Amino acid sequence: MNEIKLLYKPENKLMSLAALISGTGTNLVALYEEQRRLEKSGEKNYGRIDVVFTNVPNCKGAERAKEFGIPVVSLSSKSFFEILQKSPDNNEARDFYDSATITLIEEICCPDLVVLAGYRRRLGSIFISRYENRILNIYPGDITKAYLVRGVEAPIQALRAGENAIKCTVFLAREEERFGPAIIQSNQVFLEGLKEEDIKEIEEKIRKEGEWIIYPFVVHHLIAKGRVGIDLEDNIYIDGIKMPKEGYQFSR
Repeated sequence: MNEIKLLYKPENKLMSLAALISGTGTNLVALYEEQRRLEKSGEKNYGRIDVVFTNVPNCKGAERAKEFGIPVVSLSSKSFFEILQKSPDNNEARDFYDSATITLIEEICCPDLVVLAGYRRRLGSIFISRYENRILNIYPGDITKAYLVRGVEAPIQALRAGENAIKCTVFLAREEERFGPAIIQSNQVFLEGLKEEDIKEIEEKIRKEGEWIIYPFVVHHLIAKGRVGIDLEDNIYIDGIKMPKEGYQFSR
């Protein structure tokens, strides 16, 4: 039987979070609001956002973090790669950038969990190995669907495949893989009456009914409480029970 290792083992402290963002930071806000709710309720075991890193200095999400009193560190990826005269897809340059990112983050804290909250940069091997099995990402679709391709929004692909609903998925980041193992999926977000030209409305609906619910849940109520494990074959376990490839199916 494979050994199951917890993503985070609760100790006599709050789970330390580093959030990486590139834009408006709406998932960051959702994570922070649940953190504040738990603080006010007297809860003793949850995640605390100790640092926000952004590759887009002064983006809206960074400004929001500052308003919350969260330390923000930044390094413009655009300027970094222009100075190096390298493509962002150059592996060596990516490692340089990720090394600098790690240094900036760990000047503030040593995170137990890294949460990608709208971070629009591909992570390299140095970053992935530094925080092995501790990097979460979210996708506004079901990552197990065979029809998924890069460059087309997940709900558009779902509509083209004849789906009348969509789920979003939280998964572990992996090097050279688009999606790592799924941890949790949201309730179904229904698409009836919506068309491809309604993409902005659909994306907002998915955020409200999916992302903003399951991201805080998996961080604060599953991982922070030591309920999520993984074995050597990348199977995910919740409360010691092996999950299907779709992950834990959230229900209100």
